[in-house]
Amino acid sequence: MYTTIATLLPLLALAVAAPTANGPCRARKQTYVAKYDGLPFQEPGPNPIPPHYYGLGYTTFQIDQHDHFIPPTSGNQWAMAFGGSGNISVPDSPPKQTFQLESLSFACVSGVPQPECAISIWGWKASAKVINRVINFPSLDPGHLVGGYIMNKTSFSWEWRDLKSVGFSIARADNGGDMYGGLALDDVKYTLNFGC
Repeated sequence: MYTTIATLLPLLALAVAAPTANGPCRARKQTYVAKYDGLPFQEPGPNPIPPHYYGLGYTTFQIDQHDHFIPPTSGNQWAMAFGGSGNISVPDSPPKQTFQLESLSFACVSGVPQPECAISIWGWKASAKVINRVINFPSLDPGHLVGGYIMNKTSFSWEWRDLKSVGFSIARADNGGDMYGGLALDDVKYTLNFGC
């Protein structure tokens, strides 16, 4: 009995398309907006952000609630780095995972009066390249009504892709001196990239 190539082709196509025991790797992307509102909060803290919250890990940042000073952009909670510095990163596993930072709301929270605050942001890429950006939060002067202060929002360009980690620190914008307070983030939008 002879088998022709024409009769074997459909069987070969099925064999090639069938996944292996580990399965084929398919790169994918997933966009998130971290609002921090569904996370537990207790007074007194600390209230750390759980590991791998929406795919990212947080160092120094904690959950904090609105205390009638500056409201979060959405909901009643935000991520707060008391002392003004913190880090957000992808986990070490899977190794080819990166993220693209797209936008976030931010505030320096040191009370009133408060000098203009410079927020330095560093992005560490998978290629080991480091990028940097500074954004400012305006000075807060007395005389405003409760809730009269708001978070600012910023967007990030295409350069803020292929990131492994993003670090933040605050300082006085006028002289680079210490800011005694915290950095609040809310509605952090990013896209996780799961590579092969």
